[in-house]
Amino acid sequence: MSFLKTLDSNDSIKLYKYRGEDLLTKNDISGFEKKDFINVCFVDLETTGLDYNSDVIIEIGIKTISFNKNNFKEFYVSRAYESYNDTDKPLDPEVVQLTGITKDMICDKKIDWSIVEEIFDFSDVAVAHNAEFDRYFLSKNIDFNVSWSCSKADVDWKKRGFLNTKLELLSIWHGFFYESHRAMNDVNATIHLLAHPSYDRYPPIEELVEQSSKSHYQIINKFPYNPKLVNVIKKRRKYKYNPSDKTWRGLFRSKASIDLELEWLKKNIYNGYFTGDIVEISPENKYKL
Repeated sequence: MSFLKTLDSNDSIKLYKYRGEDLLTKNDISGFEKKDFINVCFVDLETTGLDYNSDVIIEIGIKTISFNKNNFKEFYVSRAYESYNDTDKPLDPEVVQLTGITKDMICDKKIDWSIVEEIFDFSDVAVAHNAEFDRYFLSKNIDFNVSWSCSKADVDWKKRGFLNTKLELLSIWHGFFYESHRAMNDVNATIHLLAHPSYDRYPPIEELVEQSSKSHYQIINKFPYNPKLVNVIKKRRKYKYNPSDKTWRGLFRSKASIDLELEWLKKNIYNGYFTGDIVEISPENKYKL
């Protein structure tokens, strides 16, 4: 296991329960130098299930933190909102067991999407721990024009010594636990993880903000059906098959990684000459299905 070194004392680890009590609200940061602060919006959703087409949101937690970009140690809560959301869809017993949310709790409750829109308009970056999932369900209800980042994928956790990217496990490895699978609890835990006080310099939140301004790139592989090539590209484990246009698509987070991947593709798939496509994905369109 990859606990922070400072936690290990006499071969035992002591965890504390985190409730977000240190997140101080300051609704007006106009007195600060605006250029020194960046507004990062953390969002989490609980839904009736994982099906993008048929499931719906039953709870939202959203909190914008204004970080001082000079050190990322000074930060304030500048926006926050949470709400249940009723649905005609019955709640699966597994969802109730996982989240603790019952039909009675959400009865007649509705998300005020105008508040959510205002928070996104105020924010510079939106963050979720599985950004593709949360962004998709949000996009059914509002439009936004903000850079997106994923606290699961846009921090090099492996380089930091952590080999699993689940929020609960990363939290434990950083010495704390929380009541998971409730929207605002997950939001608070994500904030605490990324701005964890154990990092004297270059905390995960700083890395994530850096990544938020960078484009992603998608390689779209097109080649005539060949079972040998299909087997080779499957084993690469970087591509998903898109049946609508019969292509193999993979997402890459830097131009350098694209260059390396093209060399592999030329050698193993294209017989020396790449005939696929490369699409640049802007920060505003990252994690968009």
